[in-house]
Amino acid sequence: MSSSVNYVLNTIYRRRTICMKIIISKYKKVADFCYELFRISELPLYFSKFSNKIYSNFQKLFLLVYKQFRKFTYEDLLTDIADNETLRIYLGLNKIPDYTTLIKFAKSLPMNICEKLVLAFKKIIPEPERVAIDSTGISLDNASPHYCKRIGLSVKKRPFMKTTFVVDIDHYLILLCKMRKGHRNDMKEAKPMIKKLSRHYKKIEQFYADRGYDDSEVFRLVFEWLNAYALILQRRLDVPKHRRKGEYRKFMYDIFDYGEYLQRNKIETCNSMFKKRFGSSAKSRHHKCQKIEVFLRVVAFNIDRLIRMGTEILIVFIRISRVSY
Repeated sequence: MSSSVNYVLNTIYRRRTICMKIIISKYKKVADFCYELFRISELPLYFSKFSNKIYSNFQKLFLLVYKQFRKFTYEDLLTDIADNETLRIYLGLNKIPDYTTLIKFAKSLPMNICEKLVLAFKKIIPEPERVAIDSTGISLDNASPHYCKRIGLSVKKRPFMKTTFVVDIDHYLILLCKMRKGHRNDMKEAKPMIKKLSRHYKKIEQFYADRGYDDSEVFRLVFEWLNAYALILQRRLDVPKHRRKGEYRKFMYDIFDYGEYLQRNKIETCNSMFKKRFGSSAKSRHHKCQKIEVFLRVVAFNIDRLIRMGTEILIVFIRISRVSY
């Protein structure tokens, strides 16, 4: 009887060891991708020459990305890192930082650093040919609608952050991200994002969007800045061509392919994947930290997609060229 119990316990231990090795290996890959992104973005090792230089920017940023991967709170994150000696050695962490260190770092992190990290993926991912734009809401609280109703708070209208994504629909990778609290017209976000997209991605052939982006200026930017076809569903399809405004809107009215336009639904799939993987609400209470949190989720989401796409050769190259911080 005791021998069978020992056999079962040994089997469980071996399986647990194998699972832990797989998990640690995955997050080593995440660390390698983070290192490559920081190298491409040309981020400094320390933001100030007067820094105490106990923890580098790479270590603190990786811990924030790792926190989003595991959906941890700050306390859970540090508990996990303390138990994970292999990953701690791999990162070069001599001691565990206090959770207030990471909170202060997130609050002081410039927003342009996060934007650089998202744009750094252009050196890693395949050149996109078909992109789509859409917005989704990130809830800013985790309150239960049932208890909100019981204490007299509004249930239908909760605080949220409108997040606009530009997505490569062939590989489900987020290329650009822009956030704003509350309601805002879709065109206000689309125009600067299309201009920014044209500066960083040169081989886009088709641009998809729903009726919310039906605007003559958006059509013009897609054709003249991106040199792409604007597959945007126009409002009031019963209105004849000669009564429509805009040269490019009239042009697309003749050649619009509704079957090809349905490929736009893939960005809805990407939004769903993003929320199911990393949650649909922000845990931070400070406005800037909420935006930092969403940006880091985008970085984590893209890294997760690259790992699932099987970019092993790229990871080997990154490890060969890596210089430890």
